[in-house]
Amino acid sequence: MFDSNRKVTADRAAAPTLRDVAKLAGVSPFTVSTVLNGARSSTRVSEGTRQRIVDAAKEVGYRPNRLARSLQSKRTNIIGLYFGYGSLEPHDPFHAEVLTGLQRGCEAYRKDLMIHYSFHKYSVDEVFSELAGGKIDGLVLLTYSQDPLVARVQDSGLLVVAITDALEGIPSVVADDAQGSRMIAEHLHEKGHRKVMYRICPGISDSAKRRYESFLARASELGIEVVALPSEDWRGELGESEKAFMAQIGSTGITAAVCWGDPSANALLKFCHDNRIDVPNQLAIVGFNGIKPNVEPRQRLSTVRANWSDVAEQAVSLLARRIDGESVSLWTTVQVQFEPGETT
Repeated sequence: MFDSNRKVTADRAAAPTLRDVAKLAGVSPFTVSTVLNGARSSTRVSEGTRQRIVDAAKEVGYRPNRLARSLQSKRTNIIGLYFGYGSLEPHDPFHAEVLTGLQRGCEAYRKDLMIHYSFHKYSVDEVFSELAGGKIDGLVLLTYSQDPLVARVQDSGLLVVAITDALEGIPSVVADDAQGSRMIAEHLHEKGHRKVMYRICPGISDSAKRRYESFLARASELGIEVVALPSEDWRGELGESEKAFMAQIGSTGITAAVCWGDPSANALLKFCHDNRIDVPNQLAIVGFNGIKPNVEPRQRLSTVRANWSDVAEQAVSLLARRIDGESVSLWTTVQVQFEPGETT
């Protein structure tokens, strides 16, 4: 019988071993390994013996060897995140929401998350070698299609899922950018706007492109004229050409501005306040993302709420299923909601 009062004499400085557990439970080290480390075996272990081993492991403070388990199963139960837009900033509202979703997904599927904050300092070969070196079972990609790492990953055996920006040939989880942009066009049309400006994303972004093209298509159907205004800064700060355009906004007939993202919209809102342009009476402003900024704007922005934490959580679900050998869709869309605010 298993005596829970028996103690194993061992060097206190040494970590408990399988043999310590086996001695206390009265079984072989091989049986302990089968139960605790998931070793493959045809040996059947009764529920009573299994519980005795678990109790003994708790008593001696034994922790299963994660490296040994990964060698046996050829898995680490770790997934990685690659962020291809420079440094990942945990205090950035968008980044924080993505990380929240990834953490929720990892908790649900009992995975750990590995994040590298300094990939932008290394070459593509160095980054790829780190990612494909066996430390992770799969990878979540948040990057643009022209990122040279994408091609390297596609040609490797590494299991990947993309988020936010869809990547060709790679399972991707995205917000419904098209539907969100159609809802913006319909909202402005209902408000009586017939000529609007669109602040275009300053860089390469699949999601921003979908938003712009979908807005143009729906605006055309509704009889709304769209004036494209390329922006120059990812944070939305207006460049000199935009400032010059805004100085003449009253004579252009434009009554609303649609921005590719909330940072762009909030920066434009601040510019309007600083330059005494009445929002929304002289110029209505709409954003996209619906993420609460670090600094509360003077007016609550009308925007499309893209649920980025849900996007990230679904990406983990797809990646876990791929790791388990399942086939998944190449395209997963997460619904968005239009949130009218004080700027339209």
